[in-house]
Amino acid sequence: MNERIEQELQLLRTHFPKLEYRDEGRWVLLPEYSGPPALWTVDRPDVAFQISSSYPQKPYAFYVRQPFELKDGKDVQNATASSDPPFGAEWLKFSWDMPEWRATADFQSGYNLLNWALSFRKRLEEGA
Repeated sequence: MNERIEQELQLLRTHFPKLEYRDEGRWVLLPEYSGPPALWTVDRPDVAFQISSSYPQKPYAFYVRQPFELKDGKDVQNATASSDPPFGAEWLKFSWDMPEWRATADFQSGYNLLNWALSFRKRLEEGA
């Protein structure tokens, strides 16, 4: 694991102390992610994402452990079933990115994996 990823995982753990990391495939699991409970059937779902080999280029997509549905029964848009994350079970892959992504050589002065992980809340607040 490179030094930047190691430092960013430490930063992530300050907000997600139960974080799990798999070096093979560079997968991150955030158990019990605090999402907007009013919209979804699960208040604190497990969330995962993969750190691409091109990181710190803009990351893309995150996953939520199934079952995870909207309380109103509507279909979730821009999301597909997946078994990609290596943390067991089925997942829902959300299409998501941060258009304003600005990574710098110093991860503390630019965007980082913590910014990325916290941005998932915005997508979950959108609902369908």
